[in-house]
Amino acid sequence: MHKLLNLGALLLLCNCPSAFSSEVLITEDFLESVAKQGSPNLDQIEAAFQSALITRGEENEKFAAELFGKGSYAETNERALIEFAPVFSPVKQMQMGIRKNMVSGFDTSATVTTDQRTASSPFIGKLKNATTTTLAFTVQMDLWKNLFGRMSKAKIESVQLEVEKAKIEKEIQEKTFHISLRRLYWSLVANELSLKTSEELLKTAKQQANETAARFRNSVAEADEVARYNAQVASREGTVTFLKYQRELYLTQLKNLLPELSASDLKLGAYDIEKTIYEVLSCTVQVSGQEKTPYDYTKYDELVSMLSKLRNHSQIVNDRYADIDVKLYGTVRSTGVSLKDTEPGKTPAFYRGTYGGTFDDMSNTNRTGYEVGVQFNMPLGDVKKNTQKSKELYDDKRLLSAINATTAKVENTHREFVKTIKLLNEVIASQKVSSRELEKRLKGMQKKYEQARVSVNEMVLDQDALLQSELTTIDTQLQILNTIFDYLVVFPDTPCGFNRI
Repeated sequence: MHKLLNLGALLLLCNCPSAFSSEVLITEDFLESVAKQGSPNLDQIEAAFQSALITRGEENEKFAAELFGKGSYAETNERALIEFAPVFSPVKQMQMGIRKNMVSGFDTSATVTTDQRTASSPFIGKLKNATTTTLAFTVQMDLWKNLFGRMSKAKIESVQLEVEKAKIEKEIQEKTFHISLRRLYWSLVANELSLKTSEELLKTAKQQANETAARFRNSVAEADEVARYNAQVASREGTVTFLKYQRELYLTQLKNLLPELSASDLKLGAYDIEKTIYEVLSCTVQVSGQEKTPYDYTKYDELVSMLSKLRNHSQIVNDRYADIDVKLYGTVRSTGVSLKDTEPGKTPAFYRGTYGGTFDDMSNTNRTGYEVGVQFNMPLGDVKKNTQKSKELYDDKRLLSAINATTAKVENTHREFVKTIKLLNEVIASQKVSSRELEKRLKGMQKKYEQARVSVNEMVLDQDALLQSELTTIDTQLQILNTIFDYLVVFPDTPCGFNRI
């Protein structure tokens, strides 16, 4: 509901005829405002970033302290297999502890375990709540594979780098998304300009066809002239129809990017071509004046740095993948027992224990013991070594290719932009000269045609040449815009007015 309210507010701001009208006038600012309300593409970008955060969180969880415990109560009416052996019932057991794995390669835990049970036997008398409590502190140290936390630290730093990398990629992808909206918007503007030009010339072609048909009826024009003008009308109608088809494709792409506009009838709002041309010119001049690659305006150099660090950390982790895993562990424990004869000399004897009695036993008497040991895991055969080689090759090739591709993209984008934008500007200059000269020629051809000095075919060819020249000029101008957009995807912080930052 809140998205619908936001969209309604945006429609009011876009100078639409009515906030409740299905017709929406789109501008660059309006599209940006709608995009801020949400888009499937932006949601996917955010989801990818959250995935990196989840991976980091899962890795950090391995080194977070945790409280653990378990408890049980068991009761039975079974009969002892041997008469003098007691059957314990009920039996109450509980364990509680804290453990923490250290990044430095040490694992620690502290536990308290209690066991309280009741039994009776003709030989031992009656036991009520015989209680045993054990306090234990255990330390485990990695002696080889993860000595001093070499692998653990590399993994922690790797997932942190992945998050920083994902953050940069998120910024790049968001910028790319917003530029894709601008591409579509200016494609629609170019389409509209081409459509207006084509419709104007279609109107002229129809007028000429009607005039020729009238002259034919008066036996002044030939049938082939009528046919030629009718063919020109059909050709220009085809051009207009194709441009309308192209416009619908652009609108469909736009609605796919911004589903909130799906039910709306989209129309272009006001745009300032002269202002845009000035901004584009200023931006191209500024960028072309940069002799060296402007790394201050891009995030890709930071991305390369992250990839290089990830490559180093992956080498550390993979290098120890198939190594023997040796760990030294030691446990210090103290065990107290509580079981006291409550009625000395009486038969059968009656013994009772308490939880407090077990701690008194530990504190009043030295009940401390310890255990030291070594455990190891050693892979046999070459299976794990072969996997290690594949992991090393995969990570190295994957990250190295990403580093080289990203570096080349940054360098080539700037270098080629300077070259291509100059060529495109030269093309436009030539096309403007061509259109101007074709207009002059067309005026002369019109006079000659009226004087019957040139054929209708020559006249139509010149008209089509002028139309094609004007349409090509618009397409080339759009190509310049797309070239700048390609540049701004890689250098999103370029400080020029057209960049809208």
